[in-house]
Amino acid sequence: MSYVFPLLFVAATITTMVLLMRRRVMKERFTVWWAILSVGVVVFVVFPALLPFVAEHLGFQTPSNFVFFVSSLMLLLMSVQFSVEISRLEEKTRTLAEQLGILRTQTEQRSGIATVALTPEATQLVDTHVESTDVDG
Repeated sequence: MSYVFPLLFVAATITTMVLLMRRRVMKERFTVWWAILSVGVVVFVVFPALLPFVAEHLGFQTPSNFVFFVSSLMLLLMSVQFSVEISRLEEKTRTLAEQLGILRTQTEQRSGIATVALTPEATQLVDTHVESTDVDG
């Protein structure tokens, strides 16, 4: 009975990740960490004696210390992955804003019109990029 909660957690996690991927809310590369977590929980639920064995052989005083260490390591790895993704997206946003500025200038030069009408989304993107560049220097 004590293993029902972890198995429910795994089932809920996998169901949530699949639904988010199907709705295209979350990309597959971000679900990898959740899949690893789910597999780890299932392994330790199916083989309960494995957790104390692994913890002891890796030098941890208690199995809970091992669980906290692995959880902290997983959070660190997820944080690094998200930082890399944010950096990549910032660079892509900067490049797109520069391209938009070039296209706007070229359009103004060709047509003699002082401004180009942008969609609200494009205007917000340019404004956000300009604000972030002003703050960053």
